[in-house]
Amino acid sequence: MKELAEYCVPAASVGAAAGLVAGGLAAFAGRPAGWSILSGLGLAVPLILFGSGYAVLVALGKVPAGVFAPAAVYWVIAFPLALLVHGITNVWLVTGTPGLPADVWKFLAFRALISMGFAIGFLWMHDQIARLWWPRILNHNHYANRTVTQYHHLSTTLQARKAATERKS
Repeated sequence: MKELAEYCVPAASVGAAAGLVAGGLAAFAGRPAGWSILSGLGLAVPLILFGSGYAVLVALGKVPAGVFAPAAVYWVIAFPLALLVHGITNVWLVTGTPGLPADVWKFLAFRALISMGFAIGFLWMHDQIARLWWPRILNHNHYANRTVTQYHHLSTTLQARKAATERKS
């Protein structure tokens, strides 16, 4: 479990960064500090959990590392649910009582549509952080070792294809 948690640090940090941005935007909009913090946490916590869930799927070999299609399918469900939690938190902050956003099905459908953009951003940011984190832990973390090996294999394959294409030209 400790290795898996350590492996998930890059994915969790993406969710934490999104929550920090949400809280910062609320503060920039003039909301009180407590409101801004709770709004940020209302987004950060579900994105940290869902991001870590995605990383666990990669770690266990259920999803290939760095491939967009599985990330898009995952986030088309997870992203709207995370934003629903954020929406419930914001309704609670405004009204004093937790509640669903108006037209919850339309709310979820629209968030599902824009989830592809989040999936691209998540995958990019996750991979940027992970490429710095996983090499530090791969000697004692077999999940990181396996994923770095996958990326190395992918890189070697792409270089071989490129070389073959250049030789034909």
